[in-house]
Amino acid sequence: MIKVAVIALGCPKNIADTESVIAEFSSWFQLSNLSDADLVIINSCAFLKASRDEVHENIEALKNRNVVLIGCLTTQLTEAFFKDYPQVKAIVSPVNYGKIDSILRRVAKGEQVFCVDPEPDKFTELSGKFLITPPSFSYVKIAEGCNNGCAFCLIPRLRGNYRSRPMESILSEVKQLVKIGIKEIILVAQDTGFYGADLYKKKVLPELLRKITAIKGDFWVRVLYVYPERVTDELLSVMAASPKICKYLDIPLQHGDPDILKAMRRPYDLKLLYEKLDKIRQVVPGITLRTSLIAGFPGETKKQFQNLLEFIKKIDFDHVGVFAYSREPGTDAFKLKGQVPSAEKEKRRGEAMLIQQKISLRKNRELIGAVQRCLIEDYDDEKKQFIGRTMKFAPEVDGKVYITSGKKLRLNEFSDIKITDASEYDLFAEVI
Repeated sequence: MIKVAVIALGCPKNIADTESVIAEFSSWFQLSNLSDADLVIINSCAFLKASRDEVHENIEALKNRNVVLIGCLTTQLTEAFFKDYPQVKAIVSPVNYGKIDSILRRVAKGEQVFCVDPEPDKFTELSGKFLITPPSFSYVKIAEGCNNGCAFCLIPRLRGNYRSRPMESILSEVKQLVKIGIKEIILVAQDTGFYGADLYKKKVLPELLRKITAIKGDFWVRVLYVYPERVTDELLSVMAASPKICKYLDIPLQHGDPDILKAMRRPYDLKLLYEKLDKIRQVVPGITLRTSLIAGFPGETKKQFQNLLEFIKKIDFDHVGVFAYSREPGTDAFKLKGQVPSAEKEKRRGEAMLIQQKISLRKNRELIGAVQRCLIEDYDDEKKQFIGRTMKFAPEVDGKVYITSGKKLRLNEFSDIKITDASEYDLFAEVI
């Protein structure tokens, strides 16, 4: 048996890819811990310089091991990479994941394999899924690539144009996950709301959600990364109607100044955006909203940054991630004038996050006394508390609920809890 370890870097979409890649291994490969592995697969992220640096750091830490590199970074590499990192025995781009079993066999025989091809016109289907997430939730990838062409983003260059996954394939995976006891299905893509526009000539995320919620079983479905222009009346109606759909949307907004948004190539009519947010909250009462914002985009003046701060206050979102702009070669924003110094970008990011912390604390405290359904995921022996999440919290990016209970709760099951206290990011509760 060849022992293989896997390091998955980057976003939930990469986690979903990693699970599909592992499922392609034949029976003569054994998934192992890093310390025992004969071979290490690194699924790389290349979205930001920090992401690429992390990939290089991981490779350098494995100087005396055999490494197979997959993921976003591979599409930007040549065979010259082998000279810089002789421990890398194979470089495999995403379109070639279906060949990973045979590539690993070749590597095990001492070969060096470069298998990088352009992204295809259609979604690349793989045969299975080997779960590496906790047993409570699973990411389900519904599309690949992106057509938006935002000035700051490398994704179209790294992963190609938007390609929707056939609906039948998605539903088949969800049914299998529910059958084995997964309680939260998380739909991911670079632009989830655009799902179906290429394959079915219309956006069909609402239809997909209807079919998922018709699947028998006690589970939630969560939707991530829906751009504001994709949030339709039909989508909101479907979300409001089904108790299986988490009342939660991650809506990437990027900034709150119209001129900066225009430079980013994002929708910049803030009046329309505010109307859309009002509509979301009217149709889906109590919905949790998350977004990501960029501080220090090229040309961002102090006044425009103040507009961003006022925007954060006005939208009043539950969760906001603020990132310092990263200047990425290959993006149009790389060439823009008025690049903001790194120290100033970080300072602005910190200011924005301080404002959001106060908003998050207020919103969490408003929940004290409320009874909510909670997915129980873990138990802290030291603190004698169960740990879970309500619909308000997506895994890995949001907070948690710390629960006091006089009785033993079953992990990976739902329980009703009463919120007793709150911090900026977490909730505290007791079992009813």
